[in-house]
Amino acid sequence: MSLQEQFLRRLAARGVARCLTGRPRDLKLLLALARVPIPNPSLAAFIGRLSADLRAGSGLARILLHVGRHVNGRSKRRLIENLFFKWIVEGGRVRTAHRAHGMWAPFFVAISPTMRCNLKCTGCYAGLYCKDGELAEAELDRLLLECKAMGAYFVVLSGGEPFLLKESLLRLFRKHQDMFFLVFTNGVLIDERTADELAEVGNVAPAVSVEGHREHTDARRGSGVYEKVLASMARLRARGVMFGISVTYTRDNVELVTGDDFVRFFSDRGAVFGWYFMFMPVGKDPLLDLVPTPEQRVACGARIRDLRTRHPMFLADFWNDGATIGGCMAAGRRYLHVLNSGRVEPCVYAHFGVDNIRTTTLLEAANSPFFRAIRREFPYNASGNLKRPCMILDNPEVLRAVVREHIAPAGHPHAEDIVLDARVRAWADQYAARMEELTEREWQRTIDEPASRWSREKDEYRNLFRVHRAPPSRP
Repeated sequence: MSLQEQFLRRLAARGVARCLTGRPRDLKLLLALARVPIPNPSLAAFIGRLSADLRAGSGLARILLHVGRHVNGRSKRRLIENLFFKWIVEGGRVRTAHRAHGMWAPFFVAISPTMRCNLKCTGCYAGLYCKDGELAEAELDRLLLECKAMGAYFVVLSGGEPFLLKESLLRLFRKHQDMFFLVFTNGVLIDERTADELAEVGNVAPAVSVEGHREHTDARRGSGVYEKVLASMARLRARGVMFGISVTYTRDNVELVTGDDFVRFFSDRGAVFGWYFMFMPVGKDPLLDLVPTPEQRVACGARIRDLRTRHPMFLADFWNDGATIGGCMAAGRRYLHVLNSGRVEPCVYAHFGVDNIRTTTLLEAANSPFFRAIRREFPYNASGNLKRPCMILDNPEVLRAVVREHIAPAGHPHAEDIVLDARVRAWADQYAARMEELTEREWQRTIDEPASRWSREKDEYRNLFRVHRAPPSRP
């Protein structure tokens, strides 16, 4: 990118940020963007949606007003410049160039630099990983450079508890100011100094884990954790650091965490986004009774869609929004997961991997035979039903087949139970069959509707199958 382009991008980012004051009249100045030709399709679609929501005073416009009221100026500029201009526009060009040369480049990368944690939460998906060994700061620095070379200017940090390595991470946040980081954290280690540092860099958004209110959070995470979490949120809000919540919904708490009171409570404390993750049965003797039933899962998706109409938080449901994001993101199709050991896995819940970043590059790992085999199976079922997008629970035969084909080593003891244990296999098959019963008829209506984004007649639907197979014929 030329110096002139960089200057214009920063100028545009500052201009957009100045519109994010929390006042509707200032936000409406963004309508001028709708009259500017935008070559990037994703960015053009975003601007089109924003324009419609601004006129209606709902949806994205309401979220941006919330951001304007709670987020400091530096964070707003980093949000616009790094996420939209760097990641979507510039990164999109880089990813397209890789694909033109036969290499699949992920949109973003999830990294778990440590598996150590200061808490011990019931059913944690990362709890059984080996705690020995961590990615050194130099290795993380190299990974971030590789991410940018792939066009992935957005990085998710998970674990373990990332802020156990806060000194290294803060140095990296400062060094890589052209990137944006989403950090999944239990929030306990965000003290006054850490909050000051995050406010200064502006390119980090903590996603603080909560399971409900005090009773549910302390029951899973430990006595007193809930109050510590609220104190950390207060520190972040006081400094204008953009933050949100991360919610694991289970069979026991799903109705609570998808209620108006719950969302309003954290919105009032300054949270601007919420990520919802279904409890997954991984590891030894997985807690199958905590997994939401298929009926609860479908109802959860409907409740979150309803919450979006009334609350100014960006709310995302990792499974039920499968049709929104175009299906499963794993195996480098949209993202991949790098462990503290350097092992590269398809996603944070599929604990199998072949490659290691200490012996290969991220781009090579994303294009390994194992990952290519997973992408070859996408969208995992004959109708391309994106309402059951997961290869672990919704289409378990896919994970079993690719692990068997490539003899992918398990990430920790008993990770293979999800594909080998007879009890778990039988449960997963029943779960998948019920999800098909609950969603297939609606999906068929979707692809038969000409106005639908996923109409059979549209290229976007056909592209779901474009890697190695054709879309199913009309019945």
